Amino acid sequence: MKKLIPLVFLLCFILNLQAQNPEIDKLNQQIENSARSNPDSAKVYMFRLLKYSSKLHDTVIGKTYSNIGIQYNRLAVPDSAEFYMKKALEYTEEYPLQHGKMYLNLAINYRFGSRYQESLEALENAMQFYKQAKNKEGEGLVYGEMASNYNYMMNSEKALNYLQKAITILTEVGNKRELYIVKQKLANLYYNNGDYTFAKDIYEEVLPFFKKNIGANYYYTLLSYADCLIKLEENYRAAEEALKEVEKGLREMNNMEYVWLSVSNLAQVYEATGRTQQAQEAFQKAYEGSFQLNSPRFMEISARYIEFLNTQKQYSQALSVIDRVKATAKTTRLKMNADNEIDFLKQAVATYTQKGMVENSLQSFERMDFLKDSLNAAINKAKALELQEAFQNGIQREKNIVLKKNNELLVENNNKKDNILILSILIFILILGIGFVLFKSNRNKLKLQQELVSSLEISKKALEEKNTLESELRLVRERSLANKEKELVKVSLEMSDLQNRLMELLDHRENPDSSQVLAKKIKDILGQNNYWKYFKGKFVEVHPAFALKLSEMFPNLSDNDIAFCCMLKLQLSTKEIASLMGISNDQVDSKTATLRRKIGMGDDILGFEKLIDHLE
Repeated sequence: MKKLIPLVFLLCFILNLQAQNPEIDKLNQQIENSARSNPDSAKVYMFRLLKYSSKLHDTVIGKTYSNIGIQYNRLAVPDSAEFYMKKALEYTEEYPLQHGKMYLNLAINYRFGSRYQESLEALENAMQFYKQAKNKEGEGLVYGEMASNYNYMMNSEKALNYLQKAITILTEVGNKRELYIVKQKLANLYYNNGDYTFAKDIYEEVLPFFKKNIGANYYYTLLSYADCLIKLEENYRAAEEALKEVEKGLREMNNMEYVWLSVSNLAQVYEATGRTQQAQEAFQKAYEGSFQLNSPRFMEISARYIEFLNTQKQYSQALSVIDRVKATAKTTRLKMNADNEIDFLKQAVATYTQKGMVENSLQSFERMDFLKDSLNAAINKAKALELQEAFQNGIQREKNIVLKKNNELLVENNNKKDNILILSILIFILILGIGFVLFKSNRNKLKLQQELVSSLEISKKALEEKNTLESELRLVRERSLANKEKELVKVSLEMSDLQNRLMELLDHRENPDSSQVLAKKIKDILGQNNYWKYFKGKFVEVHPAFALKLSEMFPNLSDNDIAFCCMLKLQLSTKEIASLMGISNDQVDSKTATLRRKIGMGDDILGFEKLIDHLE
């Protein structure tokens, strides 16, 4: 009760101070009226309010600076937003609850700018101050924001874990509004994992609640809900109505980043319903608008636009979009995550293929493989960090128990002065005990270190032996593959030679008339039993990835085309290929020319040969 008295006096002082200045009341009202719909005006009023800093409490000044940062964020000026949010921290250092809120706002700003690691660090600071203030609701909000970061980082497992923590805490404290926001984040998680039906159901649950007090959350949720309808292809009309409502509402709030995202989604609806011209116009607006805004959604919107241009066979226009996206690749803010870049590269490969730009196609393909490998590595690293974090939390819990006991001793010391002597004796005994424990601990630690050194030496020797064995196995494998390729070529040539010799014997037989029926049967058998099946099985042993990569790069190639490329890979002659496939020499030449046209290389014979030779 005694601790509450200074807080009550402080609150009364602030209210009394502000009540004595009608200009401050007027500015507060103007800020409240313009904060949602007009960020520019709200910002001006906030700066005017700061002119009365001498009459405002530090927490009010800090909150005002943070709110200015929020308005800059809505105006897509992240650097200014960060500056004012950091300035807010200077005024709230002595107030844990307000300090935690300032760090939470800063973390959200970092997330909007795709700076996920910095956002997580700011959230750790926010969590520390919320716990210091014993504010469970704040802890729930931090867990929800952590989940959003991991959701954008495509770490679904960790995102779900933090969402569950947030839901548990917010349910306990009874904060219905924030609970619905966390449920919205849960729907976003299912959306990112492709479970559009379940995501749609959760969006339908939370939308009526957000509609009671329409703001940014309502429009964001409605935008995601419309996207689910598009993905499920079940109700384009409802999706279009929702997206038009989102575009109108966000324009009024001057939230242009999400305006362009909604226009991009609207373009998808137009395309799906056969309104091609409207779709192209909408895609172009969203693409240009997000670029001018330096939006993190620029690459996502560009990938959709390129896909549309490819379907319309506007490959030159698609190339110009690709070039602009590549020119902005160094700007971290212009892409949300690796999945956006993978989607973009898929569409770029399709464009390059149609334009016959094989080198560009190969480079994009290799970049896609690298990003996929990086994502897998990041997931593994995240799991390792999670184990480490669990271990550290266990240690921290033990430390907290010790600290709690020490605090209880100190409280008892303050309340019972008569027991100072006894408490001193207890502390002395405790120090002796700790000294004894430390002595034994150091002795055991030294013994463990010695054992560890011995174990490391053994591990080093085992690792060296393992590396030697792996080198030998690699050499054996390389020799085996070389021998298999030689064997494959040799057997193929032998089969081809045998088939040719049989045909020569038939062509030069002594009595053609009498053995004409028999000759026809032998030719039919030779024509039906080409050796492609045997050849294919052996070829996969030598070059296991060749056929798969070729089909991924050029989906329009048939199995017969892939087989033909495999024989070209072994540098077989026209005559040998004709024998193996049971066709004539002229047909081999014709098929080679057709194949070049299919992959967009036309008369570029050298380029075609280079592609076949270098692809593994």
